[in-house]
Amino acid sequence: MAPTVSQPANEPTTAAPQLLLTAEDQHRVIDNIVTRLKSSYILPEMAEQLVTTLRAHQQQGDYNGVTDGALFATRLTNDLQTVSHDRHLRIEYSVEKLPPEQSGPSAEEEHEYRQELDRTNCGFQRVEILPGNVGYIAFNYFGAPDRCADTAATAMKFVAHTDAVIFDLRQNHGGDPAMVALLASYLFDRPTHLDDLYNRRENKTTQYWATPEKVADKLPTQPVYMLTSRMTFSGAEQFCYDLHNLHRAILVGERTGGAAHPTRNHRLDDHFLIATPEYRYINAVTRTDWEGQGVEPDVPAAPWTALSAAEKIVLTRLNRINAHALTASATQ
Repeated sequence: MAPTVSQPANEPTTAAPQLLLTAEDQHRVIDNIVTRLKSSYILPEMAEQLVTTLRAHQQQGDYNGVTDGALFATRLTNDLQTVSHDRHLRIEYSVEKLPPEQSGPSAEEEHEYRQELDRTNCGFQRVEILPGNVGYIAFNYFGAPDRCADTAATAMKFVAHTDAVIFDLRQNHGGDPAMVALLASYLFDRPTHLDDLYNRRENKTTQYWATPEKVADKLPTQPVYMLTSRMTFSGAEQFCYDLHNLHRAILVGERTGGAAHPTRNHRLDDHFLIATPEYRYINAVTRTDWEGQGVEPDVPAAPWTALSAAEKIVLTRLNRINAHALTASATQ
C-alpha cells in the first residue's frame, strides 16, 4: 500500500464547536507525539531535535491556556515545522472521535477513495494538442495505478504522436509513487531506475523503475517540459526531480514545495492524529532528495506565465529542428 501523501496545511479550517482541552489532554498528546517521532520519524537526529523543541515549549508554558483543539494542533504543527521545515509533518484535530487505528484504510475508506478517483477523472483535468503539434496534459494528483492506469493510458495515447509534450503540474499535490513510475515509463525506451523509497519504521526499501515494456504509445524521444509552482508538491516533485536528473525533462516555472518525506497518519488519542513522515526518497542519480529545498526550474517563470513561456521554448526548438532538417534535405 502506498504511503499517505497530503497537501500542505497549516491553518485549521473547521468551524465546528471545539472541545475544551485540559492540561492532562495536552500532556497526553505531546507524550504520544514524542513516542511517535522517536520510533518512526524518517530522520532520527531531527526527531530528537523536535522532541527537545516540544518539551522546551511545554516546560516554558507556551501551551498553557490553549483549550481549543484546532488551535493547539496548529501551534504544535507550526512549532514542529519551524524546526524541521518538513511540510508533511503536522498534527490534526477532529471534533468527532477518531476511529481506532488500523493497519490500512477500511473497506469504506477504500471505496470512498476509489469513488473520488472516478469522480475527478484520476486528477486529469486537460489533455489537448496545442499549436505546433505540442501535447499538453494537466493533472492535479497521481492516483493509484490499479484504478488510474487506463485513464493515464488514454491521456498518453492522445499525445503519442505530438512533437513535444508539456506536463502541467502547477496544481499537482502528489499522490502514489507507483503512478509516478508508470507515467515515467511512457518517456523512456528502456527500463530506467528512478529512485528508492526507504521506510524507517519497517526498515524497508522499495525501488521504482520506469518500465516502458509495460506500456503502449510511448514518447521516448519527444522533448518533455514540466510546468511547476510552489504548489507542486510531494509526488509531483518526485516526477520533476527524477526526470530532470535523468535529463529527460526541462522544468519551467517556480521552485517546487520541497516535500520529499511521505507520511503515515497515526492516532494520538480520541481527537488528535499525527501525519508522520516515515519515508524518504533516494534518487538513483543524486542519492538524495528534494526535502526542504524543492526542485529548481531550468527556466524561472511566474506560475501564470509558465505555460506561455514553455510554449515559446518548445516552438523555438521545434522550428530550429525543422529548419535544420529542411536545410539538410536541400543539400542532399
